[in-house]
Amino acid sequence: MVNVTERAASMLKEIQSEQEEGSDQVLRIVKQDDDYELTYDTARMDDQVVENEGAKVLLIGADVAEDLEGAVIDCQDTPEGPRFTLSTAE
Repeated sequence: MVNVTERAASMLKEIQSEQEEGSDQVLRIVKQDDDYELTYDTARMDDQVVENEGAKVLLIGADVAEDLEGAVIDCQDTPEGPRFTLSTAE
């Protein structure tokens, strides 16, 4: 299971709130080459769904969840603004 800190979940919810009302699109973490990035997508049966205050804020497909087993997604303040970080057990 991928773990998402409360701060990251809150930031994801804030980003999600910018989506058109009634949209079923939710942020999804996907693997692109050797990196991970966020994109909008719809939920699938085998997704790990992260919620914040009852709202879906992040989808993680089974393939990515397996790669990131035990990883932690957090949000850190940087001089450029908030940035998501991914820490793995490796």
